[in-house]
Amino acid sequence: MKPVGEVHVLGQSRVWPAIAIPGVILVVMIVVKVVFDLLNWTVLAFGAASIIVAATRLRNAVFADDLGLLVRDRSGLRRSYAWDEIERMGWDDAGMMWGSSLAVYPRGSPYDVPGPNASINVGRIWHPGRRRSVDPMPELLTRHGIKGLFDQ
Repeated sequence: MKPVGEVHVLGQSRVWPAIAIPGVILVVMIVVKVVFDLLNWTVLAFGAASIIVAATRLRNAVFADDLGLLVRDRSGLRRSYAWDEIERMGWDDAGMMWGSSLAVYPRGSPYDVPGPNASINVGRIWHPGRRRSVDPMPELLTRHGIKGLFDQ
């Protein structure tokens, strides 16, 4: 799949904090276990789960081009939705440990799943992680006549 026209990065995984922060917590847990013979299995399990989730989303990204959304994951670059198929979209944050995904509400009848009343999550990434000050999402939504996630 090749992008068409101008490509905007809506979000891409930043794995280093996802691995570094739980990694430091796991090292501290090991030191506490050695020094004080005390181990919290819950924190250890959540730290390991966070590292595994971050590793599975290592190359994930969501791009937008002239035709619609492009999603990059372990299987490569694929087109998700064309602009005229989308009614509403926006980032759905699942919390610090599990990252974010782009929630897309496709056009259709109210009973379609996914459809205007039921979203589908595409492009699961580890936090949108903007290093730029300009977010391209609002401009893309207005250009293509798409509502935001919480617009009425």
